[in-house]
Amino acid sequence: MSIQNGHFSPADPSPVHPSLTEQLAAFLAATKSQHIPGRALDQAQYFLLDWLGSAIAGTVTHQGSILLSHAAEQKGIHSSVIGLADRTSTQAAAFANGALSHITETDDVHRGAALHPAVAVIPAALAVAERVGASGKDFLASVILGYEVVIRIGESVGNSHYYFWHNTSTCGTFGAAAAAGWLVGLSSRQMAWALGNAGSLSSGLWQFNEDGAMAKHLHAGHAASSGVLAAELAARDFTGTRLILEGKRGLYAATSSDPKPSAVTDGLEPGMERYKISECVIKPFPSCRHTHAPVDVALALRDRTGITPEQVARVEIETYQATMDLTDNPNPTHEFAAKFSTQYCVGAALTLGRLTLADFGPESINDRAIQNLMRRTTLRVDPEIQARYPGEWACRITITTTAGEQVVGSTAAPKGDPENPLSLEELRDKFRSMLAGTQYASRAETLIQAVAYLRTADGVQGLLPGAQSRE
Repeated sequence: MSIQNGHFSPADPSPVHPSLTEQLAAFLAATKSQHIPGRALDQAQYFLLDWLGSAIAGTVTHQGSILLSHAAEQKGIHSSVIGLADRTSTQAAAFANGALSHITETDDVHRGAALHPAVAVIPAALAVAERVGASGKDFLASVILGYEVVIRIGESVGNSHYYFWHNTSTCGTFGAAAAAGWLVGLSSRQMAWALGNAGSLSSGLWQFNEDGAMAKHLHAGHAASSGVLAAELAARDFTGTRLILEGKRGLYAATSSDPKPSAVTDGLEPGMERYKISECVIKPFPSCRHTHAPVDVALALRDRTGITPEQVARVEIETYQATMDLTDNPNPTHEFAAKFSTQYCVGAALTLGRLTLADFGPESINDRAIQNLMRRTTLRVDPEIQARYPGEWACRITITTTAGEQVVGSTAAPKGDPENPLSLEELRDKFRSMLAGTQYASRAETLIQAVAYLRTADGVQGLLPGAQSRE
């Protein structure tokens, strides 16, 4: 392996040695639902409930109305879209449910892979599980395996990939293909084809963040539907490249200067006790996860000191480079930009003592106290914090008061991290809050129970609010 012109430049492995995707495929084909420990199944239910709340909340947004209007025009009979009464095709359902669940910025995260696994994997698995009549346990197993693949590939593409490429989309396609392919019973050879073609279909550039375009939601939907497409074609023996990751014109060579191929297969074996899903993060705030450590610290300082916006002369945030690249925006002018502005999120937290979906409307964005705080807030990279990224998404905040005093706070594990998780009841409270204002608010407890008992359910229909409306 070598680096040439800033990109990974490998020599193709010999055909007698399995490629990275072939090793993933062999693992997937050899793994049965009975091999997966109960703790991992519990975790899949935990993250499924979080995803479902995000997807339902997305149905009542402007972007959601556009997506639902488009989905209503698609033809098919197999799979359901949350918010619609009629079924559609597996690909169309995966696309719509994936995009809907990525709108409110409340979906889960994996730190090391720097991506949102649920919005790519779960919609693909759900659409296919409904079509093939999979049991609840098999559906959960497919989700766990999809998370495993997307996270391992996300960790392998390196930090450089993340600057231009949206990992949720580029790597999410692989996880969606793995989950869908496992449910339709692909052989090891077919699974390798599915993963190879998933890589060719992967895409997603960060440029949308410059002007607040809706493409981020499109990325999640595209990853989910492309994974389904790759799996369904592989089931018909549509071949895909075996070297889509490490080949001389593969994903690493095209998109990364610091790939870590070993991350794909380290410790990977059927029957393993610990799966990557256990490393994922639940987001308590509806904003980019890179803003969460600063928000956590700001709220803690506000509670500890009782400081008011008028008493703040300066806010200095020390963080890692990705926070700067994606969320250093002192002047957001609309909701999407505010969700990707550390200055806004911290200013709102210090002013309001909270950060909820309702706090990203025009009234809050134009609030004079919040705007004044944004102008007084600066970000910079701290080398020590940067050295711990992406294993930790940490920060340190120093607030200087108008009286010249300084208060300092920091965190290496904001709320929602595996080291500082939401309890099951806290997650359920989040779910209930996500359903408020939607047509499913009165069904929150029914859906909570449907997820809780999914391991013993014959199918997944109880999870699909759109499907229930046909009764």
